[in-house]
Amino acid sequence: MLTSALRTTLRATFTLGLIVSSSPAQTVSPCGVAAQPLMIYGAFPKTGAPFSATIKTAYEQKFADGNGIHGQVITHEYRDSSGRLRSETTTSLCNIGPDGQFRPVITVSINDPVARISTSWRVNDTGEKIARFAHQPDLKSVPPPPPLTDEQLRLNAMVNARIARNNHSEKLGTRIIAGILCDGNRTTGTNYAAGEIGNDKPIEAMGEGWIARDTGIVMLRIQDDPYTGRTTAEVTEFSQSEPDPSLFAPPPDYKLVEQINTTVPASAVK
Repeated sequence: MLTSALRTTLRATFTLGLIVSSSPAQTVSPCGVAAQPLMIYGAFPKTGAPFSATIKTAYEQKFADGNGIHGQVITHEYRDSSGRLRSETTTSLCNIGPDGQFRPVITVSINDPVARISTSWRVNDTGEKIARFAHQPDLKSVPPPPPLTDEQLRLNAMVNARIARNNHSEKLGTRIIAGILCDGNRTTGTNYAAGEIGNDKPIEAMGEGWIARDTGIVMLRIQDDPYTGRTTAEVTEFSQSEPDPSLFAPPPDYKLVEQINTTVPASAVK
């Protein structure tokens, strides 16, 4: 039987990484629904490849008694020609707006690889309007990580061998998503063998991804696991035009506050 650490590693390796907490059964509400985007739309700073994208993430889990959990959240991602990235993520918090309606609190994050500054702030929050920024370290000055130990290499080999043995991958051809030609791939595999966690039968999961042929951007990603439910993230609107430059700066009525990095290097710990 696998150790809990190895099971966790296997699941983390196979899962597509979308995290969604759902609203009450049979409802889709902006409150109580939170999604953590994969940063698959603008994960890496890239110059000369601007875009704007709207992504719908939907979550569904059904139970044997007919009950179910449903959730849906809309996020936005932008990248300009200099490589700056902006993401807008709906949190699980809600506040009442001037119209008396609930409005989800949105976290906006900016990553500027040229100036090496990260900035974030919240929209629809009732607190003080503050945009926090931090200077990123120069990666050229960061020492490389230490080599893996023999035990880490052995664990990695076990994980890779099991994934290769239990997973099956197939190409799905092409399709058009948000006006973009994409290539699809589906992977199915066994997350838990029979009896591994007290289960009568193997628990199998499916992951599916559709990647834009010209940009490499993931336009559709599906994770279907009977243990955790089904999550679908799809780009519903996509443009390769240059985003408005004002998107990459906090609103003028927000106060800028610097966050100081207090991380202590491991070498300094005695």
